[in-house]
Amino acid sequence: MAEKYNVVGRRQTKLDAPLKATGRSQFTEDVALPGMLHGKIVRSTIPRGRIVNIDTSRAERLPGVKAVVTHKDSGGIMVGPDQQLLCDELVYYIGDEVAAVAATDDDTASEAAELIKVEYEPLPALLTMEEAMAPGAPVLHQYYDDNYADEKLVHYGDADKAFAESDYIRSDEFDVYPSHNCFAELHGTIVDYSLPGKLAIWTPSQTAILIQKGMAKSLGLSESQVRVFNLNTGGAFSGRGTVRPHHLIASVLSRKASRPVRICMTAEEEFIVCRSAGRNKLTFKSGILKDGTLKVIEADHLYDCGAYVETQFIQLIIVASTLQMLYKIAAMRYKGKLVYTNNVPYFFHHGGGLVPSQFALGQHLYAIAQDIGMDPLDLHYKNAVEKGHTTIGDTHFASCGLKECIDKAARKSGWKKKHGKLPPYRGIGIGCGVMSSGGKGLFQHDTSAAFLKIAEDGKICLFTGLPDMGQGSHTTMAMIAAETLGVSADDITVVSGDTDVAPFDVGAFSQRGTFTTGNAVKNASLDAKQQIAKNAAEKLGVKPASLIFRDRKIYSKADPEKTLSFEDVVFDSLNSSEGRFIMGRGFYNSPTSKPALAYSFGAQIAEVEVDPETGMVRLVRMTVAHDVGRAINPLAVEGQMDGQAFSGMGQTLFEECIMEQGQILNQSRIDYRLPRTFEVPNMEHIIVETNDPYGPFGAKEVGEGPIACNPHAIAGAVSNAIGYTLKAFPLTPERVLEAMRKRDKEKQRV
Repeated sequence: MAEKYNVVGRRQTKLDAPLKATGRSQFTEDVALPGMLHGKIVRSTIPRGRIVNIDTSRAERLPGVKAVVTHKDSGGIMVGPDQQLLCDELVYYIGDEVAAVAATDDDTASEAAELIKVEYEPLPALLTMEEAMAPGAPVLHQYYDDNYADEKLVHYGDADKAFAESDYIRSDEFDVYPSHNCFAELHGTIVDYSLPGKLAIWTPSQTAILIQKGMAKSLGLSESQVRVFNLNTGGAFSGRGTVRPHHLIASVLSRKASRPVRICMTAEEEFIVCRSAGRNKLTFKSGILKDGTLKVIEADHLYDCGAYVETQFIQLIIVASTLQMLYKIAAMRYKGKLVYTNNVPYFFHHGGGLVPSQFALGQHLYAIAQDIGMDPLDLHYKNAVEKGHTTIGDTHFASCGLKECIDKAARKSGWKKKHGKLPPYRGIGIGCGVMSSGGKGLFQHDTSAAFLKIAEDGKICLFTGLPDMGQGSHTTMAMIAAETLGVSADDITVVSGDTDVAPFDVGAFSQRGTFTTGNAVKNASLDAKQQIAKNAAEKLGVKPASLIFRDRKIYSKADPEKTLSFEDVVFDSLNSSEGRFIMGRGFYNSPTSKPALAYSFGAQIAEVEVDPETGMVRLVRMTVAHDVGRAINPLAVEGQMDGQAFSGMGQTLFEECIMEQGQILNQSRIDYRLPRTFEVPNMEHIIVETNDPYGPFGAKEVGEGPIACNPHAIAGAVSNAIGYTLKAFPLTPERVLEAMRKRDKEKQRV
């Protein structure tokens, strides 16, 4: 690889590392506008009820208050299909937005919010999916006949036939409990809507374009009338992709006060506004042959979507499509339903909504392997998809390193020496996963565009609409451009974060950054390269196609002695009679009608120790193998593996929002359990390269693929350690102890 590529494949530190390390990177809360006001939101204190009266008079009289708004000031603005911006007659969850204030400072705004008095008539609340689905349950939203917000049914192949042909059939039901994304940066926004017909918004986001589109639609503006500043973002993890109520409330306050308004959440509010993962009830039923061949997978999933349905339908789509992508099965049947309750609105945690289903499917397959006396690793390997495979859902894999990941992880971890041979309460488990590189069909389009300009001194400015939430995507884009143009990544400055400046890009989700935006950047770089090559070829007396761009030089492939410096050719192009200023432009839109052209695959093996007295689980070691197509930046790839293993262990072992009567009881970073640094296990990284034919330089995603493998590797290891299949997530000490009690009771019955 070092001979073929000069930049791609090298370990490149993040280009913005000095700014981050010295605290000079700017986030939304660092922005201060002249005359800026501070906003606070008044929220419902009950899970369901009727608003009898709202008294804002005392707040309006408080010195320093510049605007107070309720539903009558919102102009009928809707946040989603079922959610008013500020509640009019009914509230649907603890935290529902009822009113808001803007004042000259944060303390005054907080005092004014407390002075607003809201009188409620409580109504019976539906706090579980079981209550919401029960016969005779009150229908929460009047335009529905029941409390099902959405449903998706997917069938591939003949499931009934496949079950009839199976030698063994097993069914399992799993419970997944609510969790929270815990971003490093809390939700917040600054909105300036003081000028008619023009709105500017600063907010942490993984997509400036979708924020722009959402704000324009809700406020009746054209998209060009909304300018989004997307600065540095302290984490996204699937949770910063849409317009939220606080964005629009700040807009209404700004419009009324004719001044910019800043609304930033408190740590307690963060647990309300995040739209993280809710309760899931997941049933899997599978049929298998005696030799371990999987024939059919059937899934019946229920998801608590909370009080409002926003974009939760995406989870139904992702899970339904992914279930048939990992194993070579003959049939699949999926039924997924979103259920309204009076809990906070939910979406999903880090992992594209796949973590709960991957945990459940992994544990289900672990139990099947136990039942038929087969090594779980052998079960995964035997049924794993391969390069060239077309699934029953007509998804084709032009590259696939799943079996290579399983094999290399097994050898690196010493699986064969350890499985079934470890001391009591020490276990080992395997998890496999698949993730798309792109989200075709989830949005109106899936386009990324890029352009770059090259200065006289050969330095390059690369403009992209792709945000960087800390994952290093801007460094990856710089490396792709540098490799194409034969320069160094340090020669490139990445410009992003302003919809008036940056080109169109759907954003950083569906793991599309490296693949989709990367292809756009490569195309823009090729456009610039073609312009430079034309001038260089004339000077060297060769054909443009024969030129090599490398190490900031341009030379003839046939005669390497004929050499020009990259800088000189660019300088001469500008200072020629033509006066050509080198600018490249490019875009990429996946030509497929499927969700993606490329898919990453991975396998992880976890080793754990369980304390039989307390139920505490210690994650000892993780072996992480991932097929990334081509590692543009191996250092960043390993960082993604580390980060997702950390996030996955958090979701699997610790993270849970404790709910009581619609209230989150552990609504703080102190009480919400996260992994601590000393709990991070020893990590073994295995980068598998399969050179995808569609990716830039063969690259595929590594943004969320590793976390799709992680939960069932850890859960399988815990089940192996205690000799019992766990069916509740996360695997808290209490649930591990309960599983051991069930194990002992079942042994006594036998």
